[in-house]
Amino acid sequence: MSKHRKGRASMDLTPKEIAALLQASRITEEEIQHWHSDFLHQNPSGELDKKTFIDYYKKLHPQHELSTSFDQIFDTIDVNRDGLIDFNEFLVVVVLMDRLNDLGSRLSFVFDMWDQSGDEQIDQKELANVISAIYDRAGVIDRKGERDPKRRAKDIIAKLDLSGDKKLSKDEFITGCKTDPVIRNLLAPNF
Repeated sequence: MSKHRKGRASMDLTPKEIAALLQASRITEEEIQHWHSDFLHQNPSGELDKKTFIDYYKKLHPQHELSTSFDQIFDTIDVNRDGLIDFNEFLVVVVLMDRLNDLGSRLSFVFDMWDQSGDEQIDQKELANVISAIYDRAGVIDRKGERDPKRRAKDIIAKLDLSGDKKLSKDEFITGCKTDPVIRNLLAPNF
């Protein structure tokens, strides 16, 4: 059984927490829910210690140079000083980082969240999982024909895959979402 987040019985976000995150950011509720789900998938305890935080943050922002150390960032957001941060505390970092202000940076963040294998590419299986999750959140029940997540993933990869390796690199994903509003609306709504 996983630990309780900050002494709470549930790791679900409360309506009050969602409202506070929405007010403090330009991130939509759907994005918050997606990132929360991914956070819990990557960190089943619902918490990160300092080392895990640094590793996770570097995965999300490999090129991001910081003027302050990761230790200082962690210590700043660990407001109760228990040596752990939860999703809300982690999202504070995400919200405060200016790099999420432009479309390319936000799409880069989405790509990193969806790259479940960590190989810096999204394959058809990963993309089908994302599409299924999007359908789940949107309440889409009909998943046959053109709406089949596997078929949609295959079609999107065929359209955006410039290298021919049947996977999407980050550049292919970002360029494709920027240039194709239909794909962007499916994969990155509200961007």
